[in-house]
Amino acid sequence: MVDEDGLEGEGPEEELSGTAAEGPAAAGTFDVTELYRPSVDRSLRQLPRLLAGALRLVWAAAKGQFTLNIALLVVSSIALALQVLVAKRLLTELIADNTTKDFSSAIPSIVLLAVVLGVASVTTIVRVEVQRLLAELVARSSMQQVVDAACRADLARFEDPTFHDRLQRAIVNASIRPLQMTNGLLSLGTAVSGVVAVGAVLLVIDPVFFALGLVAGIPIVLTSARVGHALYQFAVEQTPTDRERTYIQTLLVEKDPAKEIRAYEMGWYLRTRFAALYERRIQALRRVVRRRTAQGVVGGALTAIVSGGVLGLLIFFVSDGQVSLAGAGAAAAALILLGTQLQGLASGVGQLYESALFIQDFNNFVQVELAPGTSRFTGTAPLPPHVGHLSVRDLSFTYPSRSEPSLRDVDMDIGPGQVVALVGENGSGKTTLAKLLAGLYLPQEGGISWDGQDLAATDITDVRKRVAVLFQDFIKYFLSARENISLGRWERAGDEDAVRLAAARAGAHGFIEKLPRGYETYLGPQFFGGSDLSTGQWQRVALARAFFRDAELVILDEPTASLDPRAEAALFAAVRELFAGRSVVLISHRFATVRLADHIYVLEAGQIIEHGDHDELMARNGLYAELFTMQASAFGLYEAT
Repeated sequence: MVDEDGLEGEGPEEELSGTAAEGPAAAGTFDVTELYRPSVDRSLRQLPRLLAGALRLVWAAAKGQFTLNIALLVVSSIALALQVLVAKRLLTELIADNTTKDFSSAIPSIVLLAVVLGVASVTTIVRVEVQRLLAELVARSSMQQVVDAACRADLARFEDPTFHDRLQRAIVNASIRPLQMTNGLLSLGTAVSGVVAVGAVLLVIDPVFFALGLVAGIPIVLTSARVGHALYQFAVEQTPTDRERTYIQTLLVEKDPAKEIRAYEMGWYLRTRFAALYERRIQALRRVVRRRTAQGVVGGALTAIVSGGVLGLLIFFVSDGQVSLAGAGAAAAALILLGTQLQGLASGVGQLYESALFIQDFNNFVQVELAPGTSRFTGTAPLPPHVGHLSVRDLSFTYPSRSEPSLRDVDMDIGPGQVVALVGENGSGKTTLAKLLAGLYLPQEGGISWDGQDLAATDITDVRKRVAVLFQDFIKYFLSARENISLGRWERAGDEDAVRLAAARAGAHGFIEKLPRGYETYLGPQFFGGSDLSTGQWQRVALARAFFRDAELVILDEPTASLDPRAEAALFAAVRELFAGRSVVLISHRFATVRLADHIYVLEAGQIIEHGDHDELMARNGLYAELFTMQASAFGLYEAT
C-alpha cells in the first residue's frame, strides 16, 4: 500500500514505479484507490515541486506561446526599470533647471520616458492576448489527458465511488485550473521580473531600501500560500457532496427524467434537496472565506507597518542629507513599485500554489489511470484469425462495490454459429455474464477461452473487436443517424452502403429515410434540426449499430424490449439469417423467442442451475419450465380476453 504522506511527498514517477506498477503481480493486494487519497499535509516546502509540475504541464501544452510570454515579461521588466531611472534623471534635470526656468534640457528625457511608457503599454496589451491563448492551449491539453485516462480505465473502476470523486475533480481541474495556474505562473513571473528590475534601481540608490522593501513583502507572500492550501482542502472535502448536487441538477434539467419527475410531482422534493446540498457547500465555504480573510488581513497589516517604517526612514535620510531630493523621489517611486510587485508576487504565489495543488491532484489521476499495472487486462496475445468455440469454466465474479458474488462457478459453451440463450429472473446474473463474455470485465476466478486461448492472456482490444453488444440500456447518441450506426465500427464509418444495409437489416432504413435530412439528420432534440425517435425506433438504430460491427460473437441483451410483438417475432424469426455464421448470445424474458435457441442456460442467484434445449428443459420440469408455463398462461389469459 502507498500511504498518504508517501504519495504526496514523492514525485509521480516514484509513486508509480513501486506499488502501482507491481499491481497484478502483488498477489491481488494492489488497491489503486490508495493512490487517490488526497493529502492535507502540504506546506510551502512542496511549492518548488508543485511549481516544477506546473511548468512541465504548461511547457508540454504550448512551448511557443510560453516562450513568447517569457520574452514579453523580460521586455516589460526592462521597461519598468527604465521608467524609474529615466524618471530619476528627469527629476534631477527639472530641479537643476528650476533656477534658470529653462527646461529645454529635460526634453530628451521626456521623450525617452514617453517611448519607454509606450513600449511598456504595448507589451502589456500583447502579453494579455498571448496569455489568453496560452491558457486555452493548456486547458485543451489537460482535458485531453483526463479523457484519455477515463477511456483507459477499466469498466470495474466505474463501480468505485472514490474513482468518481477523483474523476470529478480532474474534470473540474482540467477545465478551470490550467487558466488559473497559467495566470498565476505568469503573474509570478511578472512580479519576480519586476522585483528584480525595481530592486536593481534601489540597489543603485541605496541597498538598505531594497532589503527593507523585500522584508515588507514577506508576510503577505506567506499568507497567500496558506490561503491557497485552505481552498484546496475545501474542494477535496466537498467533492462527494458536489457530485450528488450535480446529479440532482441533471435530473431536474434534462429531458429523459423530466416525464417521471412531473408524473410523480417530485420536482419540489429534488429542488429542496438540491438547495440543501448547495447550502451545505456555502456554509463550508463561508468558514474558509473567514479564515482566508483573517490571514490576508494579518499579512496585509504587517506589510503596511513595515512599508510605513521604510518610508519614514527614507524621509529621515533626506532630512539628514544622506539622500538627495531627486534620489529620494526616485526611491519613493521605486518602493511604491516594489510594493506593487511584491503584492503581485504574493498573489501569484497564492494563485499558483492553490492551482498547483489541484493540478497535482489532476496529475495523480491521469498518471495512475494511464500507468502500466493499474488495469487487470494485461494480455498481449492475439486471437486466432477465426474464432470458433467459446468456453466458460468455473467463472466467478464480484463487483467492486459489492460483497456477494454476482456469478459463481459458471460453466457454459458456445459453439461456432450457435444461438445460445440466457434466461432467469432479474438479478440472476445474465447481464453480468454478458459483460464478461464481451471482455468488459475479467473474472476473479475461473476463466473464459476462445478456441482454448484464455481471454486473460489475450489482447483485450482484439477481443472486443470480435464482439458486438446490444445492451438493454443502450446509449442514444445525439449525433446523426449515420454516425449512430457507424459508431459500431467507426474505422469504416465512410462505408455508406454498409450503413444502409445494417439499417435495413435492423428495420430502421424506412423511418431514417423519412427524416428531414435522411441519414444526416441529428437524432434527439438536443441540437438544432434534430429529430427525436420513439423508444422502439431508437432500439432499431442500436440494433443496426450491432449489425454494422460485423462481429463474430453477437450479444443481444433484451434486444426487442421496446419493439411491438409483430416486429419482435419478425426479428427473431430472421435471427439465424441475419447473423448467419456468427455465435449469438441472447438474453430475453420472452420465452416464445428464447425457445428458438440452440441451447438455453438458466441462471439463478449467479449460478447456472440447468441447461439444454427447450424440449429438454420442459421435460426436466425445473425453473425454466415454471417460468415458461407462467408466461404462457399469462399470454393465454390475455388472448382469451
